[in-house]
Amino acid sequence: MPDTNEPTPTKMRATCRTDACSENGVTYLVNMYPAGAAPVWRAQCGQCGQPITDITTAAVVTP
Repeated sequence: MPDTNEPTPTKMRATCRTDACSENGVTYLVNMYPAGAAPVWRAQCGQCGQPITDITTAAVVTP
C-alpha cells in the first residue's frame, strides 16, 4: 500500500528576477515542499525556464 503521509506544503512567494523575462518582478504565491538537499527551496520560472532565486516564506493571514 502506498505511503499517504505526505508532508504539509509551505506557502512561499516566488519571484522571477531574470531581466529579459516577461515575468520579471511578478510574485506568485505557491505551495512548496522542502528538497532533501541544499538549496532547500527550489523553483523554476514557467515563462523563461531560469531558476528562481527570490523565494521567501509567505505570511499566512487567517480571518
